[in-house]
Amino acid sequence: MCTPALRALRSRYKDTYIAFLIEKESSDLLSLNPYLNEVIVLDKKRYKNPFYSLKQIWKVRKNSFDLVIDFLGNPRSAYFSFLSGAKHRVGYDYPFRRYFYNMVIKNDKTPKYAALTRLDALKILGIENYEVGLDFFISDEARLFAKKFFEESKIDSKNLLVSISPTSRRRFRRWALERYARLADWLISQFNARIILVWGPGERGVVEKVKYFMKKNPIISCKTKNLFELGAILERCHLHMGNDNGTKHIAVAMGKPTITIYGPASPISWTPPDFSRHKFLKKEVDCPDCDRIKHKCTKLSCLDLITVEDVQKTVVQILGELKDSS
Repeated sequence: MCTPALRALRSRYKDTYIAFLIEKESSDLLSLNPYLNEVIVLDKKRYKNPFYSLKQIWKVRKNSFDLVIDFLGNPRSAYFSFLSGAKHRVGYDYPFRRYFYNMVIKNDKTPKYAALTRLDALKILGIENYEVGLDFFISDEARLFAKKFFEESKIDSKNLLVSISPTSRRRFRRWALERYARLADWLISQFNARIILVWGPGERGVVEKVKYFMKKNPIISCKTKNLFELGAILERCHLHMGNDNGTKHIAVAMGKPTITIYGPASPISWTPPDFSRHKFLKKEVDCPDCDRIKHKCTKLSCLDLITVEDVQKTVVQILGELKDSS
C-alpha cells in the first residue's frame, strides 16, 4: 500500500537516497522497486532478541537519514522512527505514539483507500496529487516460471482465466470453501473459464478442499518460491477473486480486475477507488463491538449472508463493464 507514496517521493526527490524498512515475509514486494536505493529487511521472528533490535536500529542510524516517514504507525515502527536519528520524523497522530514524531499528521477518520492514506502522509512535505495505482516489480525469471506452468497445465489464454484465492490467515476473512467450489463450477459452465486456485505456504490443503467440493476440474497452481512467482501467475489471468488477503493486493498491483468478499473489515480501506475494475461484496450486520470480538466470532453472519448468487451477479456486472470499456 506504500508503493504509490514511494513513487511520489522519488518523483519529487530524484537524487535523494531512499530506503525502506520492511519485514522479511513481505520483502519481495519492494526488493526490485526502482524508486528505492535500499531495502532494509527485518525478521520479526527475532524481535524478542534485544540485541537484534539494537543492531537493526544501528543499521538505520548509520545512514544518517534527514527524514523518516512512519507509514505503518504501530508502536514498533514509532519506536524505530524515534531512534532513527533523523532530524525530521513524520507520523500519525495516534495516542502516545505522536510523541515519537516532530511532524505529526492529523488523523482523517473518513474511510479511505489505504494507499491514499499513505499518500496523504506526504502532504505535510508539500507533495500532493499523485496517482494511487500500486506497483509490484517482478523478475524475468518469475515470468518464465509462470509461462512454463501455464504451458505444462495447457492453459489457453483464449479462455477466461480466473484466479481464486480462498485462503486467509484470519478466520473472520474466510468465505465458505463449498461456496467457492460452487462459484468456480458456475464460472466454468457459464463462461468456459479456466480456474486457477492460488495458495501460499501452508495453504495447499485449503485449495485441495475446494477442488474436492467441485464437480468440475480446476487447476491448482504449483508451489511458488516467492511473491514474484505468485505475481507472475496472477499477471497472466484476466480476473482475480477471493477473500480480503494479500494475494488480492498483488493482483491489483499486477493490473488485474478484482472481486473481493469481505467479512468485518472495511472494503473502502482496502479496495482501489476504480470501482468499475475492483468490486467487493459486503453485508452490513448489526454486530455490537465487532472490532473487539471479530477474532473470536463463531457466527460470522456478515460472511455467511453473502451467497454464491450474489457473487455471480457481481461477476456478470464486472465482465460487462470491462467489455464496454475495452
